[in-house]
Amino acid sequence: MSCPDCFNGHVHSGEVQGIEIQLYGIDTYVVEPENAAEVKGLIVVVSDAFGWKTSNLRLLADTYAKRTGCRIYLPDFMNGKAAPQWMMSVIDQILTDHSFYAWMIKPYLVLQAVFAMVPFMISNNPKAAYKTIEKYIGDIRCAEGNNLKIGAMGFCWGGYSVTQLAHGPRAANGKRLIDAAFTAHPSELSVPDDIEKIKLPYGVVIGDVDFALSLQKVREMEDILSKKTDVDSEVTVIPGAKHGFAVRGNPDDQVVMEMADQAEDRAVKWFARYLK
Repeated sequence: MSCPDCFNGHVHSGEVQGIEIQLYGIDTYVVEPENAAEVKGLIVVVSDAFGWKTSNLRLLADTYAKRTGCRIYLPDFMNGKAAPQWMMSVIDQILTDHSFYAWMIKPYLVLQAVFAMVPFMISNNPKAAYKTIEKYIGDIRCAEGNNLKIGAMGFCWGGYSVTQLAHGPRAANGKRLIDAAFTAHPSELSVPDDIEKIKLPYGVVIGDVDFALSLQKVREMEDILSKKTDVDSEVTVIPGAKHGFAVRGNPDDQVVMEMADQAEDRAVKWFARYLK
């Protein structure tokens, strides 16, 4: 999680539709299906490095609720210690602005970035956070999710935990924690180990130039999953897509936003198939 691409991106603007509640001891952004429609299933979104507060993920959660008919949960699994949203513009300026003025202030910008990155990385080890995520979804499975199907969606940092959930752990009531998993540009994965253990429907969308998972590793993942004849899977590789494209792309770049739309469509279709 130390590469600048984990913290690079653009802030998306718009009016969000959900509410903030405390659920099983964790602050959670919740969105219901449109027009008070019957809830078809539940989807837990595990965030990227910028956490549950960003407009980017909340707007996407709203879209998922509208398009899937599911209730969407976007919890604060980072306990208030997500990377600050302002880092996106700082990292972008460091990487893309080559003017003389930018060169002069670059040391200051780098210090700003380090000031935010280091506490984030200390506080948010994905493997340690997984225990909290597993318990939270277990509580949902034993209550409102007892008679509904549950999906898990993970971006970047969240992709690690969602992949672990696809290994099929069970809740206290004996049921699988989730019924289907989908990830976009996941990070911190160990291939082949994390992929060989997958037992539940698992989809991933990723670019062919993603630092967190090389194209060689993506093809290895694809090969492992294709041999699991008893597990449905889907690996979508988008040419030219960089890490973070599904949630932090430049809204003024039509090509990048078309890539994000592809990721959204794949996730929506995946959950429509498995959360019926």
